[in-house]
Amino acid sequence: MPPMTDPAPSRSSGTAPCGAILVPVYENATTIESVLRGVAVHGRPVFVVDDGGRDGSCEIAAALEEEGVVAGIVRCPRNLGKAGALRLGFARLRELGFEVAIAVDADGQHDVEMVGPMLEIAEANPGSLVVGCRWPLHPDQPRRNLVGRFFSNVAIRAHAGVSVGDAPCGFRSWPLDATIRTRGRSGRYAWEQEMITRLAWRGVRIDRIDIPAIYHPRETRVSHYRFRRDWPEGIAIYAWLLLVALLPIPRGGREGVLRCWRRRFARLLSPGRLRGGRPEAWTDRLFVVVAISVGLVVGAVAPPAAWAAAIAGWVGWRWHAGLGPILLAASPWIRANPETIPLDVALTVAAAWLIGGVLRPRA
Repeated sequence: MPPMTDPAPSRSSGTAPCGAILVPVYENATTIESVLRGVAVHGRPVFVVDDGGRDGSCEIAAALEEEGVVAGIVRCPRNLGKAGALRLGFARLRELGFEVAIAVDADGQHDVEMVGPMLEIAEANPGSLVVGCRWPLHPDQPRRNLVGRFFSNVAIRAHAGVSVGDAPCGFRSWPLDATIRTRGRSGRYAWEQEMITRLAWRGVRIDRIDIPAIYHPRETRVSHYRFRRDWPEGIAIYAWLLLVALLPIPRGGREGVLRCWRRRFARLLSPGRLRGGRPEAWTDRLFVVVAISVGLVVGAVAPPAAWAAAIAGWVGWRWHAGLGPILLAASPWIRANPETIPLDVALTVAAAWLIGGVLRPRA
C-alpha cells in the first residue's frame, strides 16, 4: 500500500463528508497488525489510539505507520480506558478536519470487510450514529453477554425511545461534532451504551448495520472487560439515565427537543414493532413485557388518587412506556372516577395500543 503522506481529509465530491478509521489499542499485540492492514484497504486514513499498553502493540502500530498503513498514532498520557481513549482520538480527528470516525476494535472481533459498507452509510448520513448489530447470533456467544446485551437494549429503549439491537457493539460510525459536545459519566465500557441515549436526546439519528458475530476460541480471546468491575458501573449508569430521563430538561437545542418529543409521541401511540426475529423487535417486545408488568403491579398497589395517576402518567410518558402501561398503572384512579375516563374505554385503548404493535409492519 502506498504511504499516506497527508492524513487530512479529502473529499471525493464537493459535498461528501470525509471519514477516518479509529482503532483504540490496549494490549492487542496478537491481532493489531491484521486489523490495521484489513481496515487500511478501504482507502481512508487509519489512526491508532495507544491506551498505554505494554505488550508491544504500540511498536507494531509504529512500524505500520512507517510503512504507510497507519496515518497517525494518538498516545494517551496514561491508561484512560476505552472511553477516554475514544474521546482523545475523536478530538484529534476533529482537529484534523474529519467529520466522521469509524471505530473498530483491535481484538479482531469485527469483520474488517464491513468497514466499506459502514463508510457508505456514514458518509451518506454524517450526522447519524451508526451502531453495528451482530446478527445472526453466534452459537459460541456467551449467554451472560447475550443477557447483558438485551438488558442494555431495553434500558436504552426506556431512556430515549430508541430500539437498538446491539447496544454494546463497539463497531460504530461516530458523528464527531455531536459526540465531542456530549458528555458522559462512564469512564469505561458503559460509555458507548450511555452515548446512544445521550446522542438520541440531542436529536441525533440512530442507525444500524448488520455485521457478522465473530468470537475467537476462549484460549485466544483477549478481553479487558471485567465483569465484577464493569457490570456494576453499567447498572449504575442505566439507573442514573432513567432518573435523568424523568427531568423535563430540554437537551440538544431546538432540533434535539423537537425530535425527542416526536419520538415520545410516536411511542405513546404505538408500542413499536412486536413481530419479527430481529434484535430490534426483541427489544420492543421485552420492553413492552416489562412495561405492562410494572403497570399491572402499580395498578394493584397504587391508591385511587389523582396524584398517583399523575405520577404514573408522567413516568410512563418520560420512559416511553406508551398508553397501555400508563392506563394500567392509573387504573385505581380510573375505577374511582369512571365519569372522567370510563374503564371500558381505558381497556379498549390499552388493547388497541398493544394490537397496534402486533399488526405493525416488520422492520
